[in-house]
Amino acid sequence: MSAPEAKARTLKGPVIIVLAIIVFLALGVLLNPLPKPAELAILDRPATAADTLPDGVSSLQDSGYTVRFAAHDDGIRYFISGNPDRENLCVTGIPDNHPTRWSTGCGAGTKSDQEIVRTGSNGIFTAVLVPDGYDAADLEGHGFKKVHGNIYAISTERVPGSR
Repeated sequence: MSAPEAKARTLKGPVIIVLAIIVFLALGVLLNPLPKPAELAILDRPATAADTLPDGVSSLQDSGYTVRFAAHDDGIRYFISGNPDRENLCVTGIPDNHPTRWSTGCGAGTKSDQEIVRTGSNGIFTAVLVPDGYDAADLEGHGFKKVHGNIYAISTERVPGSR
């Protein structure tokens, strides 16, 4: 066997290993695709006058965010908003009897199988924004009720995690 043939035979082993690793990684991506981003169909409907946030509540509407009125339940108005590329999604709750105690929470809408964000106003409510089709059994098991397809809420003494 000549020197070039021996060298070629020596290189075949590492090349085969590298190719096997590439095939393994490609199969992993194909079989476990990246998570699907959260979808909120409400943001796709045409805007109406009801979708305007009250004065002083949030500057999101002025920052290019799409804002939609979602629900009015138990004395609280809920709005859903998102930036143009829908990477940042928000829920705003405005209590009718304490309008200055509104709360907005925003989170990344990168996964369709998890909560997007929780927010609330101490002693009034906690709201959870979820993507379309979210399995909310755990939320409902903890006393949250569905006020909109994307919002679950509960009356609270304090926001979970606050002091």
